[in-house]
Amino acid sequence: MFKVFRHRVYQSAGFTLIELLVSLLVAAIFLLATAKIVIDTMRLDREETGRTQVQAELTQAMQYIQQDLAEALYIYNDAEQPNGDGTPDLIQNLYTPGWIRRPDGAIPVVAFWKLNPIPQRCYAGNPTLQDIRRGQATLKERPRDISVADWDNIRNRRNIYTLVVYYLRRNYNNAGNPDGSTPWEGNARIARFELQPLNDTCTQRSRFFVEDPDPFQAGFLAWPRNPDGQTPIATSSAGPRLVTLVSNIFSSREGSPQVAPACPQGYAFGGGKPNGVTFPVTFPGLGDNENDVGFHVCVRQSVGADRPQDVIINITATAMER
Repeated sequence: MFKVFRHRVYQSAGFTLIELLVSLLVAAIFLLATAKIVIDTMRLDREETGRTQVQAELTQAMQYIQQDLAEALYIYNDAEQPNGDGTPDLIQNLYTPGWIRRPDGAIPVVAFWKLNPIPQRCYAGNPTLQDIRRGQATLKERPRDISVADWDNIRNRRNIYTLVVYYLRRNYNNAGNPDGSTPWEGNARIARFELQPLNDTCTQRSRFFVEDPDPFQAGFLAWPRNPDGQTPIATSSAGPRLVTLVSNIFSSREGSPQVAPACPQGYAFGGGKPNGVTFPVTFPGLGDNENDVGFHVCVRQSVGADRPQDVIINITATAMER
C-alpha cells in the first residue's frame, strides 16, 4: 500500500535589501521634487505679496505727496540766482540757517508753501466746523508776539501760510539696525515736516515762524526777514511738529547706485545734501547738492514765485526685503 505525501512549499513574500534601497531612492527623489515645487511656489507667492504691498505703499505715498504739492503756492528750486549755483534754495534759505528741522540721517528733498484753513483751536468758544464755515465763529485775541497786520491778514483770508518739507530718512536696516533705535522696515522712509505760524494752543507765534511771507512784495524767496538777527536752530530734538511718517520705502540698498540721475533740462533738484555737511547726513556716496536715488524731486526752474512750477516726483523701491 502506497501513501502519497504532499509537501507544501512556502515562498517568502518580502523584499530584498536592494529593492528596499531602490524604493527609498525613488521616494526620496519624488519627495525632493515635490518639496522644491512647494518651496518655489511659496517663494513666488511671498515675492508677489511683497511686490503688491510695496506697490500699494508707493502708490499711497505718491498720491499723498501729489495732493500736497497740488496746493503749493511756491516750491523751492535752484533759480534764485540768475544762472543757478547748483545749491537748492531749500538748503540756502531754510536748512542751513536752521529754520526747518535737521533730523539725523535725513536730507531735505522738497519744500513748498501752501495755504491751510485756520486751525479750529484758534477760535474762541470751541465752535464746530459748521459754525466756522458759516462765519459764526470768532478768533481768539491776538497773541502778543504777532503783529496787528499779520493777525488782520490771517483773520481776513481765514487761512494761514504753512511751510511743508519732505525728507528722505535712513533706517540703517542694511546694517541690521544694531542699535535697535529704528523700528521701521526697509532701508529708508519718507518723512513730512510742517511748520505753522502758531503753536498748538494758538496763543503765541512759533519761534521758527518769525513772520508771515509776503508773496506780493519780495515773495517767498525773502522769507524770513528776521528782525533781531537771531536764528533758532531747528534740531532733531527741538522745534514745532515732530517729523511724521508718510510711507516706508526701500531705497539705495547696499551695492546699488546711491546718487539720483540729473534732472531734465530746465529742472533742478528741489533739495539734496547740504553743502559740506557730512553729519548728520550720512548717505553713502552722496556729494554736495546731490540727492539719493530712492526719493528725489525735480522742480522746473522759475525766477519768481508767481510763475507756474512743474514737479517731477521720483520714488524707487524694492520688495526684496519683504
